[in-house]
Amino acid sequence: MWKYIRAAFLLRIRRVPVNLIFAAAVIALGAVREWRPIWLFGGWLEAAYLFFLASSTRFQKWVDGQQLLAEQMDPELQRQRLLSQLAPNTRKRYDALAGKCENALDIARRNGAEEFSLQTLRDGLARLSWLYLKLLLGRQFLEMQNPSSAAGLDRQIDEISAELSKPTLSDALRKSKSETLRILRRRWELLSRRAQTIDEINADLARIEAEVDLAVENAALGSAAPHSTFSVTLATATLETDLFGASQPAVESVDRMYEKGGA
Repeated sequence: MWKYIRAAFLLRIRRVPVNLIFAAAVIALGAVREWRPIWLFGGWLEAAYLFFLASSTRFQKWVDGQQLLAEQMDPELQRQRLLSQLAPNTRKRYDALAGKCENALDIARRNGAEEFSLQTLRDGLARLSWLYLKLLLGRQFLEMQNPSSAAGLDRQIDEISAELSKPTLSDALRKSKSETLRILRRRWELLSRRAQTIDEINADLARIEAEVDLAVENAALGSAAPHSTFSVTLATATLETDLFGASQPAVESVDRMYEKGGA
């Protein structure tokens, strides 16, 4: 209930915090002795307003919706949720890489690296660790899939293809089904060569681990900048697909953060 009371208190209408203005006005007026009774009247109005609005089911749904929207737009929160999806052993492997990244930064800092070099190194390592997390998620997804799942996808592809051949489909529905068909075909391609894709992912994971190890060694030698861009060419196209199921929106949210230069 507290979050609904807080939302009601801070409610803005067209970006104007009307309730805060009302509360400030009551306090200011009550500071004058002749107007002091307004504190009692204003306090009663404020309590009634907060109680009725915070108790409203409609308002509570609106607050919950706003909170969910904010969480979906928070890349760091989405990244933490993706991390929580890793199996324990896989999470340990990720944590080991993250520890090496922190070690590289600590060593570079102790060796007196300039702030620009440190920030460049930090950004490069953050992007590498994000690629690493995506690869781990992709491999985990593939390992959970039964190879025979490709046959089930094959049937879905045939069904949607048949529906798309109907001239009666609306443009919106045709567009939606076409996108679904694209995703299913890509998943079918990956699952049909599941073992090969997992091998490619494992190779990419090893390549990123080697790159981070190199960053630690360079930091120890007092050379953080030359290897801070971390140009890694991945063997697998897994990261370019809709392979992450229900987690796809979260993955895309974090991807957008790195595309904008955040870390």
